[in-house]
Amino acid sequence: MSRDPDNVVAFRPPTDQAAPPHNIEVEQALLGLAMMRPEVVPAIAQIVRPEHFYFADHQEVFACIESLVAAGCPPTPIAVKGYLQRPQIGDRPALAYLAACAGDTMGLDATGYAAIVRDLASKRSLLAVAEKLTEMVRTSLPGTAAQAIIDETEQALLDVRAIVPQAHLAGQSAPEASRWMLDRINQLRTGMMESTAISTGLSELDRVTNGGFQRGQLWLLAGRPGMGKTVAMTTLSRLAAREAGVLVYQCEVTRDQQIARYLSDLSYVHNRPLTFGKIMAGVEIDDEEAWRIEQAAASFDKLHLRLECEPGVTVAQIAFGVKAEKRRLAKIGVRLGVVFVDYLKFIKVSDRYQGQRVLEIGEISGALKQLAKAEDICVVLLAQLNRGVEKQEREDRRPTPADLRDSGELEQDADAVLLLFREAVYVERKMKASPTPELADRMMQVQHRLELILGKNRSGPPVTLPLWCDVAHSAIAQTSRGGF
Repeated sequence: MSRDPDNVVAFRPPTDQAAPPHNIEVEQALLGLAMMRPEVVPAIAQIVRPEHFYFADHQEVFACIESLVAAGCPPTPIAVKGYLQRPQIGDRPALAYLAACAGDTMGLDATGYAAIVRDLASKRSLLAVAEKLTEMVRTSLPGTAAQAIIDETEQALLDVRAIVPQAHLAGQSAPEASRWMLDRINQLRTGMMESTAISTGLSELDRVTNGGFQRGQLWLLAGRPGMGKTVAMTTLSRLAAREAGVLVYQCEVTRDQQIARYLSDLSYVHNRPLTFGKIMAGVEIDDEEAWRIEQAAASFDKLHLRLECEPGVTVAQIAFGVKAEKRRLAKIGVRLGVVFVDYLKFIKVSDRYQGQRVLEIGEISGALKQLAKAEDICVVLLAQLNRGVEKQEREDRRPTPADLRDSGELEQDADAVLLLFREAVYVERKMKASPTPELADRMMQVQHRLELILGKNRSGPPVTLPLWCDVAHSAIAQTSRGGF
């Protein structure tokens, strides 16, 4: 595009090397395209907003163009000039400036120029974050922890990233959406495209959830203490990591406990117990058990699984961990699929709703749901049920989504709510209080029985699945396990 700087550029190019990143000619060209080819404005608006332009005059011009197009009016230079708040742009009459911008737009790529404007806006935002970080470090009050500054900076960087467009979230018109969906269905039917779901490793759970862990979804895995939340997370994360990348944030138990759980699950042999507690202790393991642990470790090595054991994390830390793990896995040709967080109580929140636990939980669940959509992963959040399940007057102690602790927003934000129920927990309590032969018989019947209750399931029906469970071995399965 040929432009005469004396006729178009109303701003003297900055000579200061510290000037924020910007490109006046690209902004002018984009405004010209929008005025002369209003049919491209919807596509441009998917990429840039008025505030992404560097110059305030350009921000006002683009906002006028958007408003005119939305009203069905042609956004010509004459029409735009009539809505501007000032008669001049820079040191030139507004109409002359706008006409010069629109003078030569043939052959220019509107979305390409929009991407440049947005990229430069992101870089300016990064510069602002860096400047604020420098100021906070230099002027922070005594006692201000470095981690607090890091947390605030991480959140600011996530806000910057939010203005970067992501293809899988792009808007579509009805014809575009229908063609895309029909093509996707055809590719799935013919085997040209693999299912985007990640198998849970449990065939019945895969069946009722339309394939397993769904990308873009938030799943809750909830239960009262002792029901096997961490056990279920151990097996489900291990099984999912056979075909997709899995990231586990284990905030409740220590690193050695969680790894011992994985090895106990993998080394399981029927009637030959090798509990995770025995593996952790390590001193009473015989040669055969040591061999089993080595074989389990060899199997564990093959999984696409990363374990992070922190006493507490923020959603921002989880988000950065997700991005880092996606980059690491991409180098070996693996795609991150599922992120487990054990559990809700240990996710740190901002001071925005300090002391208001219901609002804090809503902030967490909403942020994790957005993370799942933005990063195209499934997030599985472990949560605790409230004590209402334990009330004496409650005859059926099987939980429902209404038993989720502290906030109804958990159920609202979740795409699937998996509730765990083990009758053995309650039978064991009764036996301790008043042992009887009948209770002993019942305990034998239900000691390995786990009910997985899908209280909410956007991918299928709400059902209850009977599973086999061995808490001491951190193992669950579709049916009783008889070997490795």
